[in-house]
Amino acid sequence: MAWKEPSEAEQQLREQLAAQGLSVSWAKIRRWREFGALPWKRRQGLGRGAGSTSELLPETLAVAEALARATVRKRPLEQAVLEVFFTGTRFDQLLAATSVPLPERAVRRGLAWYMARDRSHPFAAIELAARSAGGCPDRAMDAALEVAHRYFPGLYRQARQKGQPPGMTVPDSLADADGLATFAVATVLGFEDFGADAVVEAVRKSLPELADEYGEQVFTQLSRALWEGEGDGASLWSRRTRWPSLEDRLQRMEQLEYAQLCRIRDVLALLVEASPALALARRTGVEDPDVRHIETVRALNQRTDEYLQRAETVSRYSAERAWKGFTGLLLHVCSSPRRLSTFQEDVSVLDPALNDISGLGRRVLTRLMATSNSEA
Repeated sequence: MAWKEPSEAEQQLREQLAAQGLSVSWAKIRRWREFGALPWKRRQGLGRGAGSTSELLPETLAVAEALARATVRKRPLEQAVLEVFFTGTRFDQLLAATSVPLPERAVRRGLAWYMARDRSHPFAAIELAARSAGGCPDRAMDAALEVAHRYFPGLYRQARQKGQPPGMTVPDSLADADGLATFAVATVLGFEDFGADAVVEAVRKSLPELADEYGEQVFTQLSRALWEGEGDGASLWSRRTRWPSLEDRLQRMEQLEYAQLCRIRDVLALLVEASPALALARRTGVEDPDVRHIETVRALNQRTDEYLQRAETVSRYSAERAWKGFTGLLLHVCSSPRRLSTFQEDVSVLDPALNDISGLGRRVLTRLMATSNSEA
């Protein structure tokens, strides 16, 4: 169906963008409007069959300018919205777009688009593979197993190449990786689809240190408990440890107030902005009271340390890539009820060390230069 000719407001916005050196067609502006990405005043009737008119809102130009810069190179509009939401209009540096008032509808559509395609978490990648099977249970199982048995052995080999020690998130061996792959698929698709024997065997492979009489007793009891759960349809594992579906995760995000979503974004942006100075101070051993306070907090709070680590990773990305790491970090906080409920407490303990990030950066550089001069 053909679109109507551009309205006076759309033409006016196009002219304003052109004055900023941005060539944007009215058709693109129309697509932004229909997507819900532009703040737009409701059309007002002129009365007595004279039609209607619409006017630009004061914030419309700021949003349109940011979208225009984000879409200079062809990319999905959802991605452009997330770029603007997280990195703002200044694409030469990573800054939060707190001054770009994107409409809630567009941001939520962008986040839902990302969540449906996200493969950064192995469970999400397994779920995505299963969903691509077109509703066939056997094909879904095969696709999920293929992804899992590729991911965990790859993680083990990558860790060995980097000299990374095994731990909670890194397999101890290829046998452990194989067991974790099976366990991960069961977590996503449901343990009941595997049966007790397959689940116990996966755990056995992941824990070779229990290959003794005591371990045999443990696995026998575990198998019996799971068989009893399967028999009455009340398996604890199938209910408590199953990975929440995409629909569940989307619903959880929808229930989160937009204002809270933006506040979390702003706090994470603060952590990202502070990361270069903090990383420099850690590497060089620069002494600063705010840095010492942050390091003390990191040692005491595992979640705070994780947020700072991930923020530092995002800070190393180019602006064109930062949106993805930023989106993943936001969803990491918001997708877990526990992390979400403790987030304010976990970041508030950093106060007041990040009240003046520019000042912190200057102090770190000044003290680093002073140390270098004294050693010269």
